[in-house]
Amino acid sequence: MRLKKILSAITSLALSATVFTGVNLSGSLKADAVQSNWKFDFGGSGAASGYTGVSASDGYNSSRGYGFNQTWNMANVSASGSGALSDAVQFKSTDEANTFNVDLDKGLYQITIHLGNTMRTSIKAENMLQVINMTGNNAYHTFQMPVTDGQLNIMATEGKAGYAFTMSSLEIKQISTDPTMKPTIWICGDSTVCNYYPLDTSAQGGWGQMLNQFVDTNKFEIRNMAASGQYAKGFVDAGQFKPIEYYGKEGDYYIISIGINDTNYSNADEYYTVVTDMVKKAKAKGMTVILVKQQGRNGDATRNPLLTGRWFGGQLDTIGAEQNVQVVDLFNLWQNYCISAGTSTTDSMYMSGDSLHPNRKGAIKLAELMAEAIDFEGIELAEGAVMNENTKYMFKNVNSGLYLEVANGSAAAGTNVQQGDGSNPEAKNTWQLKAASDGYYYMYSMLGDGKTYLLDLDYGKKDNGTNIGIYTDTNNDAQLFKFSKNSDGSYLILTKNSKDRSCVEVVSAKTESGANVQQWERNGHACQSWVAEEVNSSISQPTTEEMGKLVYGDVNCNGTVDIADAVITKLYIINPSKYSLSKQGLKNADVHNVGNGINAQDALAIQSYVISRIETLPVGEKTYQTMYPAKDATISGGITENVNSGYTEDCYVNLNNEVGSNITFNVEVGQTGNYYVAIRNANASANDRKMKIEVNGAGEYWVQSFLSTGDWTKWVETGIVLPLVAGMNTIKMTSLMSEGAPNLDYIRIELTDEPIAETYDPNSGDINIGGNSTIYIAGDSTVQSYRESYKPQQGWGYYLQNYLNDVTVSNQSIAGRSSKSFYDNGRLDTILGTIKEGDYLMVQFAINDADYTKTERYAPVCGKVQNPDTGSFEYYIAKYIEGAKSKGATPILVTTVIGLKAYSNGKFVNSYTNYCQAMKDMASYYKIPCIDLNTLMVNHYNSIGYDAAYKYHLCGAVDGSTDMTHFTETGANAVAGLVANALKGLNLPVSKNVK
Repeated sequence: MRLKKILSAITSLALSATVFTGVNLSGSLKADAVQSNWKFDFGGSGAASGYTGVSASDGYNSSRGYGFNQTWNMANVSASGSGALSDAVQFKSTDEANTFNVDLDKGLYQITIHLGNTMRTSIKAENMLQVINMTGNNAYHTFQMPVTDGQLNIMATEGKAGYAFTMSSLEIKQISTDPTMKPTIWICGDSTVCNYYPLDTSAQGGWGQMLNQFVDTNKFEIRNMAASGQYAKGFVDAGQFKPIEYYGKEGDYYIISIGINDTNYSNADEYYTVVTDMVKKAKAKGMTVILVKQQGRNGDATRNPLLTGRWFGGQLDTIGAEQNVQVVDLFNLWQNYCISAGTSTTDSMYMSGDSLHPNRKGAIKLAELMAEAIDFEGIELAEGAVMNENTKYMFKNVNSGLYLEVANGSAAAGTNVQQGDGSNPEAKNTWQLKAASDGYYYMYSMLGDGKTYLLDLDYGKKDNGTNIGIYTDTNNDAQLFKFSKNSDGSYLILTKNSKDRSCVEVVSAKTESGANVQQWERNGHACQSWVAEEVNSSISQPTTEEMGKLVYGDVNCNGTVDIADAVITKLYIINPSKYSLSKQGLKNADVHNVGNGINAQDALAIQSYVISRIETLPVGEKTYQTMYPAKDATISGGITENVNSGYTEDCYVNLNNEVGSNITFNVEVGQTGNYYVAIRNANASANDRKMKIEVNGAGEYWVQSFLSTGDWTKWVETGIVLPLVAGMNTIKMTSLMSEGAPNLDYIRIELTDEPIAETYDPNSGDINIGGNSTIYIAGDSTVQSYRESYKPQQGWGYYLQNYLNDVTVSNQSIAGRSSKSFYDNGRLDTILGTIKEGDYLMVQFAINDADYTKTERYAPVCGKVQNPDTGSFEYYIAKYIEGAKSKGATPILVTTVIGLKAYSNGKFVNSYTNYCQAMKDMASYYKIPCIDLNTLMVNHYNSIGYDAAYKYHLCGAVDGSTDMTHFTETGANAVAGLVANALKGLNLPVSKNVK
């Protein structure tokens, strides 16, 4: 023991000799002179240098100004640290009066706690929880709190039942005589949000712990009240909301990020009630409330289609709308990041073997996403210049000398805005400003009546690279701009949507006419500055040609349809700039697939009509376009180019190398249904350039892989089946990767009876992603995993995971697919893009291959395993086998399932026998395993009898169903058990992982 600690102990004893110890004296008895700053060293071994020693037996004394309130509930204990941390006091009771009391003047204080030896301890002060679940010996935490009644009452309390709660030292420093806390960010959450100790070095992390890295802590105090395992009602009942409600004030934020554990301990109704009550109480204190739809699990980013949320996200959307508070969709923010970062990076963001909890690296990224989404008033808003509303302006870019204009002078919502070389005032490059509030203006284009179209940020996004166009009034911040004057007299045109962080600029500081205009963070470049030139002369509007009478085929508008009209149409198609047509002529020439523009089919139809090959022009028979060139689509963050050969049109689309660049196709179809969409693309990079695909802006979307084609001049079609409705549709494809999308040539569509992919139910169990190897499954509807809405239907692939330890199951099966269509749709390529050495590929097909009425599925058995006929079942199965083997993976063929129709003469028999034999023959030829599931099911069904087997299929569970093929949950689980048992007997490395 150090001499200084012995001397300090003697001094402490001398001081305490004059008073009674262990007496519960009132906290109102205080010394006249109150000390503001203290450093207490708790325990029976005296005090370290600079500290005041306090033993468990030192009761509160008003002349001293500190002491324990219930000494009989205190004990001196040793601790594993050094100096002040070598001993501690144990609080032996959770009685709210069992506190350490310190007399303090009214003010704001910084409190630093060091624990002794402990498993888990929380800290209470002023009868409220202040720090939640500090863990580990000598853990420390610093926080700020007000003292308003002349005394601080603080205690260590139970963090986990059955474990000691201790305190080794306490430091108190007065920050201000004003007790008002600075703006505080309060956080409600669970184990993905809470603090882990040591705070600065913990391997595991919660994003609330890391938020201080992205928030100005000179402005904000962060109080993370989250706790591992907590749910909404438990958060309130445990007292974690109490300090938030008590201290909360105007200028504070209250972030509610909870729900994961509510799926176990609560229900949707209770969750809604409890969260709504917290929101109302926080709002009543003037706090800004933020609701958070929590991030998902590792593996969510590889689902197809992607999940749109988990953990009561729908209830949060409802509460947000009802209470008018912000809802941060952290689920999709995180998911989009993981897709962009790739599987390897995503894996590195989670704790080992844990699909839910982020490690320190993952928590930091989540905190960054949260800070970006909430913004926390990160920068001061710029001072806006006063602009003249009674004049019109042209805006000249300082860098290029060109003017802000509407592309092609088109007065239509959604038209792009660019820079152009027209220096004379025209409607397309002239703007009038109308003041809004807070220094912002609406920028009206003078196209049309000059009162209809406004400068507009695409979809109101805040991101760098957001495209800018014109749109009708949306009453949204996306159409509000502020003019910040530069020292040279030019202006930055700031966007309100970005809170003045970003402005209007010319893409990549380009100087050519037609260069795009976008939103970007302020960086001081001249391409972001604009000279406002007042326009005093008249403005020319685009001329409007008088339209005559519509006469189909009369291209030269002379009143008759003759061979001259056919010739003129052909010349226009060859060189429209040289052989132009009037607007009426263009209308009259469009006789084939009316509304689709002029092409060779129109010229041929007019010629055929003139020479009497057809009796009438085909204007009444509407046909629909099947191929849509990418160059004609709406592009945001990309260009058309013709650098690499092999494309079909005069150019292709190259989207920017960034997440969020996108292309939107407008597609018209004659009937509602599922359509096979072939996307012609080239990708010379080594990586999968995934894209998100949305149809008609619906909530659900798909992620389509675009694997490397080896060269930018090698173009392939990648297919996906999408649901389209009769009439016009939008198909939006958005880059999910930081290096952008593949180059795009066209999309081609055709009606199909192939079903679209289904998602897993968000509340269903997740696959184990912690294993060393993965079993991928390629199959049809009898294997596929179905969402909750399809209950009781399920495929056996859904349950296979339940029979395995430490192995990941990735079920890529999808209804309606055969070995041919699964391959043609690019789904095998998707698997081969991620499968690796040591993995397995199970393949089960036959049912749809045998359907000769559907050409997109039909793959007949040819009977040859060596050099099989092109297009045969064996031909396609070889693709799966050779593809898996090329990646170092093991293919496992599985013969197809049987249905109830395989019951004959009082017993079950094999079905699809030629396909099953082909599977066995292919396995024998390639010397790979084959699970004869068809025979296994025959034997199993015969053992349990028809009545029991009947309940395995939908016809036995759904009233009115005649489906004897597809399984109920019970049936699917039983079949998965048969597969697992067979897998166990294959003597493969994975066999030992079967339970």
